[in-house]
Amino acid sequence: MILRYLFFLFPLALLCQQDGYLSLYNFNMNLINPAFAGSEGGNVFSLTSRNQWNTIEDSPQTTGFSYSFARSNNVGLGVSIISDKIFIENQTMINVDFSYKLTLGNDSAVFLGIKGGGNSYSADPTPLLGSTNIPDPAQKSLSRFNPNMGVGFLFKMANLYVSGSMPRLFNSRRDEDVIIQSRDRIHIYLAGGAEFNINEDFAIKPNVIYRKGEGLPNSIDFNSWVSYLNKFDIGISFKSGSIFSFLTSVGIGEKISIGYAYDTYMDSTLSGLNLNGHELAIRLNLGGAPEKTEAEEETQE
Repeated sequence: MILRYLFFLFPLALLCQQDGYLSLYNFNMNLINPAFAGSEGGNVFSLTSRNQWNTIEDSPQTTGFSYSFARSNNVGLGVSIISDKIFIENQTMINVDFSYKLTLGNDSAVFLGIKGGGNSYSADPTPLLGSTNIPDPAQKSLSRFNPNMGVGFLFKMANLYVSGSMPRLFNSRRDEDVIIQSRDRIHIYLAGGAEFNINEDFAIKPNVIYRKGEGLPNSIDFNSWVSYLNKFDIGISFKSGSIFSFLTSVGIGEKISIGYAYDTYMDSTLSGLNLNGHELAIRLNLGGAPEKTEAEEETQE
């Protein structure tokens, strides 16, 4: 009882996860970095669905979709959509991505990206139960659309990449309340990965993702994959917060990849609560060369 009263007497700030959390970022990186749009050429579709803590009712659910393609003149375009449902909150971020490729020497390139769109946010507190039947004036529904924009870069060479991005640049408010404030916090993402060939059949693919949200602790994912024939991949991931993930990916033909991730806690106390997560992703790469301009065709002739 004493702790309950202290909670209401000193409501200074509440900090929690805001952006959607994924284990299979490698399936659709342009959700968080617009520079990836068109970086793989052709037409690439990705769809990811994640159920976190699936044993708990109204647990977090995240769905992400991205499409990107390369055009002529070193331009890449794309669309990225990510939807989060967490108990009484729902938010959907929709963005259009643009990238430009700067070709460097030694088979390397830098992609510079920008995304523009916004976040549709809503919250319905009516499912919350109070200690009395007296209406709480703080329990009001919220619905708002905040325009936003983001930037990012990607450096690629033969078997290595490094990227950085800020998917949202504006610290927009989600409500008009003077006392209770909820904002779209600014997040910074840094990522890097490499591929090391063991022999003609096997390769190791380590990568790391660092995420920093304004006012939130650092979050780091260390991932390592073992690939067979570049079609059958299996891996593990260690994340901040004592989270361990088992990762797997299967390539079907030359165009389709399917990935699955199973998350659990290494901490004995948390693992006993059965707070596991399941994530499924599918990726379709239709390929296709960028369109050529008349000037480019004349140059080749």
